Amino acid sequence: MKLLYSVFFNAPMGGLHENVYSTVLFMKRNNCDVYIVLKPGLLQQRLNAQGIHTITTDFSDTEKTLKSIEDTGVKFDLIHFHPGPSKHAVLEYSQKYNIPIVETFHGTWSDAIYRHIHQLDAIVTVSDSIRDYLQKRINNNADRYKIQAYSYDEKFHVMPNGYDTNLFSEPKFYDINKKELNIALVTRFDRDKLFIMDIMLLAINHIKKQQDIKININIIGQGTYLNEFESISKSLLENTHHSIHLKGWLVDEELKSAYLDNDIIIAPGRSAIEGMISGKPVIAVGSKKYIGIIGNENWQFGVYNNFGGTGEKILDYEPNSVEKDIDFLLNNTERIRIAGEFSYKIAKQFFNADRINKDLLNLYEILYLGAELSKNHN
Repeated sequence: MKLLYSVFFNAPMGGLHENVYSTVLFMKRNNCDVYIVLKPGLLQQRLNAQGIHTITTDFSDTEKTLKSIEDTGVKFDLIHFHPGPSKHAVLEYSQKYNIPIVETFHGTWSDAIYRHIHQLDAIVTVSDSIRDYLQKRINNNADRYKIQAYSYDEKFHVMPNGYDTNLFSEPKFYDINKKELNIALVTRFDRDKLFIMDIMLLAINHIKKQQDIKININIIGQGTYLNEFESISKSLLENTHHSIHLKGWLVDEELKSAYLDNDIIIAPGRSAIEGMISGKPVIAVGSKKYIGIIGNENWQFGVYNNFGGTGEKILDYEPNSVEKDIDFLLNNTERIRIAGEFSYKIAKQFFNADRINKDLLNLYEILYLGAELSKNHN
């Protein structure tokens, strides 16, 4: 198949980028000819290094972007885009050439979907909760949007973020004989992640009271608020024997090593999943909701919710939750290994990227063949 992707982003790296990177590489390995429309930068460079065709644009001129796609001379079989300005040119292209088109939603931003939902052949969400949120919003406002309620529900498909099966091949469980403890804080440090940062600072403020074991806090990520976050974190740990280490944004082997070298992970979404497959207990906190330690009471909700993807942020947060979760692990460190083994089993069962991407490829093929059938019928 000849596939065209389009993705817009503000931050140079993040979970969206990793989702796209995983998908297009899988499709290329499965004999698809892949092109992707995006801004120039780190993701473009990573994709080019893997032999992926890129079409660079700043998305400010729809007609110019559309022409750049047409200039490839490729007759695409299907288009897959992600929310934002990336949609405009490909929606026009899809209409002009009668090509099936898919949109993926990573969170509760609706991307004014009511304006173009009639053009979409399928809608992918990374969790059940995001699907439910979007469907409810669309159907509750159907009259306002001038669409028929429940007429598009069948177009939704849930395909979560997954871990790279080649990269995350072996977990590393906690060694109770360790003299120091490593805790990773993994997120993008931008405005839309402020709730996550607030919870992480509560965690650091509580960690400073621990005296029985030295704790090294490893900050993994980048963003506009990173320097401020690092400064506050260091001030909280001043005059303690604990330490803060800034690791930056990591990918591929460096990221895998970072997960394996840490004992506890505090992270949202995709990063929570990667921590789990690495055999670590994960305290999940997303941009919309605090989930807590992935355990028997909440793991199914965590899977449903994409580990904090939907919710009301601080309004949903029960005070002292992160402090209690940290104490649960640190007051009896044997629980660190047990929780890590539990996390690993869940990630292994539900978040294998090869299985997820195979389902996506199958969906592409169904949509393409269905479109061809309709053309012949007409």
